[in-house]
Amino acid sequence: MLWILAALGCECRCEGGKVFVANLPESLRRKIADDDLLRQNFSAAGTSDAEYVVTVDSPTLRSLVNELKATQIIGRAAPARQPESVRDVSQRLFDAYTVDGGSVHLGGCTLEDRPILRVTYFDRSVASDKKTRLRHHFITLAGEPIDRSLVERLGLKQLVPLNRSIRVADEQCHRWQHAGEMAIKRLGQVNASDILLTTAVWCKYAEGKLSFVIGDATTSIAFSNWAQLFVDGSAKPPALACPSFPRGSHRLAATDDGEIVPFEAIATCCESGKRVLSGDLETCRATSANALPEFFVSCPASGVRVLRKALVACDTCQQMVSPMSCEATQCSACRSLLKVSKDDPRMARLLGEYPKLDRWPWWKLAETATAYVLVANSLVKRLLIVVDKNDLEVLRLAKGSHFSKKWTEASEVDRAADLR
Repeated sequence: MLWILAALGCECRCEGGKVFVANLPESLRRKIADDDLLRQNFSAAGTSDAEYVVTVDSPTLRSLVNELKATQIIGRAAPARQPESVRDVSQRLFDAYTVDGGSVHLGGCTLEDRPILRVTYFDRSVASDKKTRLRHHFITLAGEPIDRSLVERLGLKQLVPLNRSIRVADEQCHRWQHAGEMAIKRLGQVNASDILLTTAVWCKYAEGKLSFVIGDATTSIAFSNWAQLFVDGSAKPPALACPSFPRGSHRLAATDDGEIVPFEAIATCCESGKRVLSGDLETCRATSANALPEFFVSCPASGVRVLRKALVACDTCQQMVSPMSCEATQCSACRSLLKVSKDDPRMARLLGEYPKLDRWPWWKLAETATAYVLVANSLVKRLLIVVDKNDLEVLRLAKGSHFSKKWTEASEVDRAADLR
């Protein structure tokens, strides 16, 4: 009620549930009696700020509304309490973040007036003793209801006349009025004649970008929301996210490569000591340590990625393999040698390169990602040959017997005699 009177140019106050008008414009004085205004009681104990006890056919109330409609089509108001400048919002935006070793500042921000519609209507469903509830229904411009908690947080129950000029075409005002009428109809048990007034409540909407600086590194985050929600802390600007920490964080830090990311996304390489994204690190299956990929190799026997320094030598093929693939100092390939005939394409390739090997009657073969491991057998002797799979270079040549598990390295004379 005070808002309507103020919008019409009255000087008024409310005390003890009664409205007192100190100055009534001449245009209203001819239409409304001062005494009638002074006698109106527009509130009652136990009612919320959005509800007033009035007479359904109160001539004063309807006269005031009609006077307002004659000049505005729909009412125009603003929350009594909301930020009016970027400065009112910026510090609360900054306070949302912790920037390790750096700072945050506005990369741009605008406060735009955006309307929310308030439809005021008589609720006859609770009528008694010729009294009824005067209710407010808040909706978006599309007619969708607005959550009560948002109404509270935006201060939409305490309005003041709009103190600035916002041009809205009459056609647009009529569309908003129609949206309000349709929204009230969807509530049910409310007739169009019960709608008293549709008001555009102009609320400040903040939109812009926050810039973060740590050393020479920079990044930014776009934000947008009702300005009042930022100010009262019920809404925060967005968290910074990255693939290594997709849920995002309001604590930011920089990697050693100069990338600003969520603090929780940063990890330290155990080999280099560099602060990098945790997603850039690999975990060693043998030691559970985390390091950059450059410190890893794939185990030729199992294919598992392990730290290079974690590799161990297989006693048989002498390849460096993952400790997990070794049992009793022998890798999984050397433990799984299988009989193979000379018709096998792998044997045909080897015999083509080293024809003297054809003298051995029995063969067993296994292979890793990088080498062939062959054991040739005769009645008494054994021959171990490890060959690079790419160029068939002999990596190891050793001799043994069926009476011992040990291998003795072949001499250069043996190499010439057994291979070519």
